[in-house]
Amino acid sequence: MAKQAARLPKKKKTEFRFQKLKMCKKCQRYSVIKEESCPVCGSTYMGVESLARSILKNRVFSETMFILIFVCAGIIFSPTLTMRYYSLIASLVFAICYLVLMLIFIKSEYYTQLKQLFFHDLKRIKAGIQSDSNRAKTDVSEGQVAAGYDKLREICDLIDNDQLKNCSVKALNEIALRKDMELEIEQLIPSSYDKDFVKYALEVQKINRMLVTKKVISYFSVYRDGVVRDFGIDSLITVLDSALRMKLYIHEFSEFIQEYIDYFPKERILRLCRIVNAHPEEDWGSLADTMTRMVAVKFHYDPDFMPYIYSGTSNMKTYEN
Repeated sequence: MAKQAARLPKKKKTEFRFQKLKMCKKCQRYSVIKEESCPVCGSTYMGVESLARSILKNRVFSETMFILIFVCAGIIFSPTLTMRYYSLIASLVFAICYLVLMLIFIKSEYYTQLKQLFFHDLKRIKAGIQSDSNRAKTDVSEGQVAAGYDKLREICDLIDNDQLKNCSVKALNEIALRKDMELEIEQLIPSSYDKDFVKYALEVQKINRMLVTKKVISYFSVYRDGVVRDFGIDSLITVLDSALRMKLYIHEFSEFIQEYIDYFPKERILRLCRIVNAHPEEDWGSLADTMTRMVAVKFHYDPDFMPYIYSGTSNMKTYEN
């Protein structure tokens, strides 16, 4: 099946995940996808932060009006002129203290209001996200894969769910991926072995090795048997190739590398020798010994490996031909 040539929109980035939430005030519907107006009633969405600020402003206004009414009542019903003055002064002091305290704790009050909003509208938020998810799946099933994935990507930023991640990677596997696309792997890692995810990760690894992070390598390490069964040993070696980019990764996954070191091409063995030999102070465990033995047996004739066969470092041993 031919893959679709598509252009993926830029991901909407926010400081906090909840900032992607928005609500239609007319039909009380929540959403996280990148639309300006509600698809049900056509009204403009209001961001959840703006909604919380609006509620807080209304609350402060109501409380301020209550204070003014209380002040007026105290002045009107004072039996003497002196008492009216006392009531006015006391009320003004109270009002000023209230405003000062509100200004001091306004940020805290805002976040409290935000939490109350989430708690109160939790069912509506879940229903809105479920509706977004259904629309995304419909887009994918109707062949609008890029549009469907764009919706799923926004939802996955808020909801950590294997089902949504699987839908996302299935959609991405139908698109002809390019280097100029804003791709991601780590964010789509599922909690169990997923053949679709592995297929996608291997494809992205060919395009941008920098996206193969520690968590991605760890996933392939845990599910190495499934990867070899479904995609072959060469696919696993390409991921291990990415692990050789950094000393930290080599140290972290030394046992994983050691298990498959016999399958590494010459260039990767040479890179591994250079890194290990350059850092003799590191505890490489049995990886250094395994690597040195293999080099002495398989590459003893190769001049590129001579410095490592006859190295005098603590990590390397001298082998005679």
